[in-house]
Amino acid sequence: MEKWIRRFVRRMAVKMEFDAEREAVVAYGLIALVQITITLALVLAWGFLVEAPVEALIICLSVSLLRRFSGGAHAHDADFCTLLTTLYCTLTAVLSRALIHFYHPYAMVTAVLVLYAAAFLTVYRYAPVDSPNKPIKSETKIRRMRKASFVTLAVYGFASVLFYILGFPYYWFRAYGISLLFGVGWQAFTLTPLGAILLDKLNVLPKYARKEVSP
Repeated sequence: MEKWIRRFVRRMAVKMEFDAEREAVVAYGLIALVQITITLALVLAWGFLVEAPVEALIICLSVSLLRRFSGGAHAHDADFCTLLTTLYCTLTAVLSRALIHFYHPYAMVTAVLVLYAAAFLTVYRYAPVDSPNKPIKSETKIRRMRKASFVTLAVYGFASVLFYILGFPYYWFRAYGISLLFGVGWQAFTLTPLGAILLDKLNVLPKYARKEVSP
């Protein structure tokens, strides 16, 4: 998919006389748009298959929206990134459903407090994390993105409190609250050096796969 999009943008750039920098920006944006669309569709489809579509979407959207402002380590290959995201969202959605059988209000409050404290600290220390394709050099933009990350986390925190309260009369909201924690936790983890190391190790998997299928 990524190679096809880059070839398409290259032909468009020649016709519209784009320079190399503008071509790279357009390619990056188009790849991101197509990738998000495909990822959401796959996450929703697999969510229905495992009977946890709402949980899967909550995880996917919470990661994506916070990542928009905070950045973070990511898979280098777009197709592998889509696969990795779909697997994570689907598996943790199933786990969110399973954990409601062991749900305890005090344990949930502890998890929320600890996770959000760690997430705010991580955003304060590392965000925004840029990428080679989208470097962030402006101090004004850095402050704006970090502030937007804090606001996003605050909204997530309010949603977690709401899910916690609604979880008493409606048990399925407990799974929604747990799934939101999985989303926040993963995105915060990708901001850290350890998260970058893990993603860097996983990035070699597509290369091995290509070697296995090559003649």
